[in-house]
Amino acid sequence: MAGKKGTGLLLSLVLLIGLSLSGCGGNNSNSGAEPTGTKVDSTTAPAASDTATATATEKTNGLEQVELSLYLPGGPDKDVASVEQAINDYLKDKINATIKINQLSWDKPADKVNLMIQSGEVFDMVYTWNFMTNAAKGAYLPLEELLDTYAKETKAQINPAYLQAATVNGHLYAIPTEKELGQSVGFAFDKAIVDKYGFDVNSIAKLEDIEPMLKTIKEKEPGITPLFMNHTDSLNWFTVYPESEDLDGSNEIPTLLDYKTMKVFNEYDTPEILARLKLIREWYKAGYINKNGATDKTELKDAVKSGKAWFTYGNMNPTSTNDWTRLAEKPMIIKTLLPVQVSTKSLQGSMLAISRTSKNPERAMMFMNLIHTDPVLYNLLTFGIEGKHYKKVGDNTVEFIPDSGYNSVSSWMIGNVLLNYLNKDEDPKRVQLYTDWNKNSKVSPVIGFVFDSTKVQSQIGALINITKQYKNTLYSGEKDPEPILKEMNSKLKAAGLDAVISEIQSQMDAFLAAK
Repeated sequence: MAGKKGTGLLLSLVLLIGLSLSGCGGNNSNSGAEPTGTKVDSTTAPAASDTATATATEKTNGLEQVELSLYLPGGPDKDVASVEQAINDYLKDKINATIKINQLSWDKPADKVNLMIQSGEVFDMVYTWNFMTNAAKGAYLPLEELLDTYAKETKAQINPAYLQAATVNGHLYAIPTEKELGQSVGFAFDKAIVDKYGFDVNSIAKLEDIEPMLKTIKEKEPGITPLFMNHTDSLNWFTVYPESEDLDGSNEIPTLLDYKTMKVFNEYDTPEILARLKLIREWYKAGYINKNGATDKTELKDAVKSGKAWFTYGNMNPTSTNDWTRLAEKPMIIKTLLPVQVSTKSLQGSMLAISRTSKNPERAMMFMNLIHTDPVLYNLLTFGIEGKHYKKVGDNTVEFIPDSGYNSVSSWMIGNVLLNYLNKDEDPKRVQLYTDWNKNSKVSPVIGFVFDSTKVQSQIGALINITKQYKNTLYSGEKDPEPILKEMNSKLKAAGLDAVISEIQSQMDAFLAAK
C-alpha cells in the first residue's frame, strides 16, 4: 500500500494535470520546457534523443547479442515477422538485441499470460494484465535499480505519478505507457451508419439512450447486429456505479469502493446491477444482441470492419477516433459516456513489466527506454514499415495501407504516445487534445491507494474463477439474471469474498487515516 509521502506526491501531481502534459511525454505549457528526448510539436513526431542514443551505444559496447521476447495484446498480425526484422536491424547498433513480438489475441490473453507465469516459462517483457495480483505474488522483477541504471532518460521525462501507481510494497514492478492520465468509457460508432440514419450520438448520456438506435438497426439493417458482443467484450464496461472505484486491480473481483461512504462492497449484490442485467436481457429478447454473444470469438474491430457490427465499446482516450479508425479501417465517431477519471487504476492502464524469469533484464530495460525516447523504434513497432504497412503523406503524417498485415500494435499499449506519427485523419493538435483531456479529468479521492493482495491471494484466485464462470452469461442476456446472480453470489461468499472485502477495507481505512 502506498505510504503517506507517496500519496502526497501523487495528489500534488495529478492536481497539475491541467497545466502539464508531462505524463504523456509532452512539454510544460507554462515553461515550454521539453523533457529529455521528446519534442512535442503538435504536427510532427519527435527526433531521436542524441543523449539516449549515445547512452545506449555506450552500453552496447562489449555486449553479446541476445533475443528479447515481448508479449502484447492484439493480432496476431500476419506480417509481424518483417517488422521484427526491421526492428532487429535497427537495434543492432543500439543495444545489440533482437526482438520476438508475441501477439496475444483478445481471446482471454490474461489467462494465457497467467499460465506462462504459473509454469515458470522464461520470457522477458509483458503487457500487464492483473497487475497488482501478479506483482504481489512475485511474477515481475523489481525495476527501480534497472530504471536508474539503464533508463535514465525515461525516468527523467515520465510523470512520477505513473511510477508511483506501478509501485507495490515499495518496489516498482512496471513502466507505464506515457499517455493520458485519466480514462473514460464509451463508444466508437461507424460514421457511415451514424450519418445514414442521422443518429445524434452526442445526445447519449447513459447506456439506455442507445436503445432507439438499436431498434432502428434491427428494423433497417438485417445484416448488422444492433449490439454485437463476444466472450471478452460486453456491457460490463459501463458501470452502474459512477461514484465508485475498482481497487483490487482485477476486473474479475467484484469489489468496489463507494465514494460517498468510503466502504467496499460487492458490486454483484445490489439492486442497480440486477436492473442493468435485466435491461440487457430485454435487449437480447428483442433481438438486438447476437445469440452467441457469450461465446463468440470475433474481435469487435473485426466485426465492425466486416460490417457485422456498427460500433465498438470500451476504454477511450484523446485519440480514440484515430485508434478505432485505424483498427476498423473505416471512419469512426467517438462518444465517451462516463466522466474521465484519474485513478491509480487508470495510471496503471497500460504498462510493461519484466518477468522474474527473464535472462536479460538489463537489455529488456534498455529496450523499454528506447520505446519511450526513440521515435524511429517506436514507429517501427506501432506503425510497421514505410511503403509496406503505411505511406508518408507529409514529413510526419502517414496513411495506413489497407490489409497490409500489420496494424494491431496500438500506441496506447507501450512507450510514449507522443513519439507516434500522425495519421492523416488525426487531429494535428494532438498535444492540445491530451492537455484538454487531462485538464477535464476528475481526480479520484483515493488516488495513490495500491492494494496489497498478499494476505488474500488464495481467495482472489477462487473469486476470479467464479466470476469468469458467470459473467459472460449474465452480460450476454441469454438467461434470466436473477437466479444466476443469486447462485454466483452464494459461491463468491463461500469462496471468501468477505475476507477480501475486509482486507481492502482495512487497508483503505489505514490509507485514509494517513492522509
